[in-house]
Amino acid sequence: MQSRRVLGFLGVLAMVMSPGVQAQDLGELQRESLSNLFFRGNPLPPQPTDEELAITRRQVRRARRWERRLLKQLYPDDVELWVYATRDTDSDGVLDFRVSDYYGRFLEGDTDLDGDGLDNVLDAEPYKASDATQPMRLPASVDWAQQDKPGEMAAIQRELFEKHRILLVERSAEFTPQLAQSVLDVVTRVYGEIFEKGGILATLRIVATEESSLLDPEDEAGASDFAQVLPATQTLEIYRRGIDAVAVIQLGFLAHEIGHNIQFSLDYDRQRQDEILRRNYFAAPHFFELVRPYGWSIVETRADKRAEFELFRPQYIAQQPYEYLYLEEPVEDWEDWLAAIYEEVGEEKYLTDERITELHIVGDYSLSGPWEWYSDQIISYLYIAMLDSLVDSCSPSEWSALRQAFQHEAVEAEWPYFRFENGRGAEVHQHFRQVYPLVGEDAAYLARTYLLSIFPEACSQGQH
Repeated sequence: MQSRRVLGFLGVLAMVMSPGVQAQDLGELQRESLSNLFFRGNPLPPQPTDEELAITRRQVRRARRWERRLLKQLYPDDVELWVYATRDTDSDGVLDFRVSDYYGRFLEGDTDLDGDGLDNVLDAEPYKASDATQPMRLPASVDWAQQDKPGEMAAIQRELFEKHRILLVERSAEFTPQLAQSVLDVVTRVYGEIFEKGGILATLRIVATEESSLLDPEDEAGASDFAQVLPATQTLEIYRRGIDAVAVIQLGFLAHEIGHNIQFSLDYDRQRQDEILRRNYFAAPHFFELVRPYGWSIVETRADKRAEFELFRPQYIAQQPYEYLYLEEPVEDWEDWLAAIYEEVGEEKYLTDERITELHIVGDYSLSGPWEWYSDQIISYLYIAMLDSLVDSCSPSEWSALRQAFQHEAVEAEWPYFRFENGRGAEVHQHFRQVYPLVGEDAAYLARTYLLSIFPEACSQGQH
């Protein structure tokens, strides 16, 4: 989730050096990203042989122009990094790594790159095939109970792994006790109906902490990122801003991101998963059918051939042979419409303008596409359910004051262009009540734990 007032998905990101990164340091940072791919301090990939280096040079010379150009932009004259970016250790057609087309950070590609049947994150030797099987207990390399973490953190990690096969793992940043608790509460309280029914969500296997979505944590381009779902590897990455956020904001962005994992699960199967891994393309007919009654549709367009990559797999360059429409208008037109209202009424009155509220638009980012719209509406639904659970515990004036304080003092501090109350009465919230029921003790617990903890004097009876 992002906080800046922008529309549009991450596309081909401009590679502009930030002041904090010098060109000579870039290769070092790219190599460093390999040391936290699966878990903090994981083994590094084997260094390329002379033969591998020679083969890779020939492959790059024969590659299509746009592939060759981007690879050389990311890793100028560094053939060793070319090898890592194009390597397929177990020759299964899935490359070992994906690379960010913003600075060339390495990310997990093949989730079992040595082909031994053991996930990389659970494999103490991820580059060396063994006869091991998927463990029912966590190995020492990722087990917080064996790493002197607080007992409550280790218990949460164990519960999520044993019941739901979701692994909390530290990569370039550390988890906090509060963040671990927030993940647990989103899984078991916000989405309790989903996880209690199936236990395991095939599209969510790892929740990892990273300093930044970019190689340089000081780069302003990544400063507003709280978290991101990487659907190819069923991973949710949480970045520094999300790690340090107050608990109620953590609850919100985690509901948003895990909402994406649930969206992807509607169209998940092994064949489609392979297509994401091999071609960076994901078809989602069931999800598009779900959001169609709420005004979203797609129109087919000609796919850009420059989104086709064979030699290596850029993270953000995705095939998308369609455009999104909302209420029959392209998202670009909605961006212009919102910008015009912003210029007309100013920042303070922007999201309370009745032209926006009558359409239940909770923020700019929600109109970047149906995926973000659905997940942003989930945050709205969650926060409204938490507030409404306190109606009988507060006087009308106390409840109204709490609602305003929550929006202005907590939400706007992190997401200045998100107004959750705009979702009240939205048709999609009825759908949420059916599939993610937030009533009774769950809603009351979340309100007490995440809302009244920051506004303890808000309701005279709220904590009883």
